[in-house]
Amino acid sequence: MPLDLPIICLQFPALQSPAIFFDYPGGTQVVQPVIDRMNTYLVDHNANHGGAFLTNRKSDSLLDEALITLADFFKAARPEEIVFGNNMTSLTFATS
Repeated sequence: MPLDLPIICLQFPALQSPAIFFDYPGGTQVVQPVIDRMNTYLVDHNANHGGAFLTNRKSDSLLDEALITLADFFKAARPEEIVFGNNMTSLTFATS
């Protein structure tokens, strides 16, 4: 089945702009469902991790679920092999 590039491009709001930045130190372009999910997290679940409050526990639970899902998707041996960060540049500097 061939890829429908016009449909795929419509999923990336940044591609609707005349200037397109694919990959740079600030991160890469994402599809609208990712933007929507990030927005939902920031509005409904954003909290410090490891805290005693309900919002902390909900945020931790959502993060754990995401790590397990990504570990399965990438065939990682353990969810701890998956790391989230602002962007690859920040993650690289954090591990240096």
